Amino acid sequence: MRYTVLGPLEVFDQGTVVPIDRPRRRAVLTFLLLNANHQVCIEQLVDALWGERPPRSARGQVHTAVSALRKLLPGAAAGHGAADDGGPLASLAGGYRLSVGRHDLDTMDFWREVAEARRLTTLGEHTRAVQHLRTGLGLWRGAALTGIDAPFVEPFRARLEEERFAAYELLADIELGAGRHQELVPELTAMVDRYPARERLVERLVLALYRSGRQTDALAAARRLRSLLADEFGLDPGAALVELESAVLRGDPALTGPRRHTRACVPRLPRLCRQPARTHPYGRRTGR
Repeated sequence: MRYTVLGPLEVFDQGTVVPIDRPRRRAVLTFLLLNANHQVCIEQLVDALWGERPPRSARGQVHTAVSALRKLLPGAAAGHGAADDGGPLASLAGGYRLSVGRHDLDTMDFWREVAEARRLTTLGEHTRAVQHLRTGLGLWRGAALTGIDAPFVEPFRARLEEERFAAYELLADIELGAGRHQELVPELTAMVDRYPARERLVERLVLALYRSGRQTDALAAARRLRSLLADEFGLDPGAALVELESAVLRGDPALTGPRRHTRACVPRLPRLCRQPARTHPYGRRTGR
């Protein structure tokens, strides 16, 4: 079996798509996947699917959806943690458990690759860390949990997206530390085009552009974000971006990066760029 949620929900059995078309079944399966290998009680599922105002038939709808999923999901392969009846989706006292193998779910693969990358980074093995990060990030096929409509989706999606951005930031820091700023520019540009209000991504794009000899483009990227925050959110950028923009404008030598290395050096932004992350993702209010 193979399950993917880093994008639209998809289920495969030996490479063949398992059609799960009804929205309620897709939502139930997604919630069980996000809690894979753990028991989920019926009350949790009801709350996840309907929030504070479930219909009277909520428990019955959950039971019906799970029964249908058990018929759709084939038996788990030996050694993959199957339920006692030979299928991956087990009915337990008061709830359910979906057993998923180590390499059967894309979120597990993503977390494992990022964790290994962080471990290798602490050991100074940055080239291998980059390989693991790119493998993990390559599992994404768009926004997580696309097409799933239920109250539980947005909090889970936000968590997964934050983990994705943290992985991109680590990747960018390693590549910048290795002097691969020019190669990084197209990738960061594409990410910023999709998520233009992500300040920390913009900071790394500004630095990569500046180190590539593109001071004007670096300033333009910073000012685009400044305008976006002001016009759409009534916010100013954070201190890190303000200081970075000022340093780019004056050509601060502290921004000068390393030349390209065959072996990556310690990933580190200039001191003026390394500010604590703010609680609010967009910035602080301008007072308007």
